[in-house]
Amino acid sequence: MSPYETTSVTVAGERACQDRLAVLEFPDRVVVAVADGAGGSGGGDEAAETVIREVSAAASESHDAESWAKILGQIDCRIGSGESTCVAAEVSDDGIQGASVGDSSAWLVHDGELFDLTRDQIRKPLLGSAAAHPVGFSSTFSRGVLILSTDGFSKYVKRELFLKEVNWLDFSVLARKLVEMVRLPSGQLWDDVSIVACRRRPTVGRKRYTLSEGD
Repeated sequence: MSPYETTSVTVAGERACQDRLAVLEFPDRVVVAVADGAGGSGGGDEAAETVIREVSAAASESHDAESWAKILGQIDCRIGSGESTCVAAEVSDDGIQGASVGDSSAWLVHDGELFDLTRDQIRKPLLGSAAAHPVGFSSTFSRGVLILSTDGFSKYVKRELFLKEVNWLDFSVLARKLVEMVRLPSGQLWDDVSIVACRRRPTVGRKRYTLSEGD
């Protein structure tokens, strides 16, 4: 069993969903990724599918941030149709190692603070343009929650509300609850939403009971 646990969801906006995600668990690590196909480019859903398929294939081996950036650079030239964003992150005892292209996000929430791991990403050109510039990122990860999301969430969520609620929500339904934070009063969403949350699996403590001779 992986030492990390995840919860994830993809919800379509008004049109056919062009978001994709992946969660790949290994005995000592987990690799998570989100991709958002560019609707205006045509073939965005196919591009996102290709990104996730290629990331999944690369996840069979462990990589550092620089390697993940190179992998996304290779994927940039393997997309036959359309364009897509991507954030891929590998979580292990060595921390978080990953890379991104576009405006999808990787946030680390720890002790009531939000750390934007993708703050230095280059948003355009996207994967599939053959001109993308993936940027790697890394961080320690002993406690806290890692959130990967497409811009259907990160662009519209109120960060104050997010930080107030994220640590109080049941982790098993966290991804679905986060989607509700960006839902319009009409029940619709601004855009497709993909969210993956990851944290270290809690250790279940054992109580020790001592019996006296008279028991």
